[in-house]
Parts: sequence; structure tokens; C-alpha cells
Amino acid sequence: MATVEAAHGAEAAAAAKSAQRRVLVDGRAVDHVVAYVLMAAALAVTYLVH
Repeated sequence: MATVEAAHGAEAAAAAKSAQRRVLVDGRAVDHVVAYVLMAAALAVTYLVH
């Protein structure tokens, strides 16, 4: 019975550790995407105006 409880505790610890490591969205990456989209929009507007 103790081995079953120990195995369950190890699985729970591994799941908690992987949840802490997982980052769904990196804020810096989002900032870069927004900046590139704005630069592309500015380039398109400049091209259309001229």
C-alpha cells in the first residue's frame, strides 16, 4: 500500500513541476509581434500614400 501512495505522490510532484515550467505566452514575444505588426502597417500606409 505504501508503494502505491509513494507512486501517486511522485506523479503529483512531477505534474506540479511541469506545470511550473510551462509558460504559455512569453510577454517579450508578444511585444515583438505587436511591434512588427505596427511596423508592417506603417510600411503599407506609407506605400499606399505615395
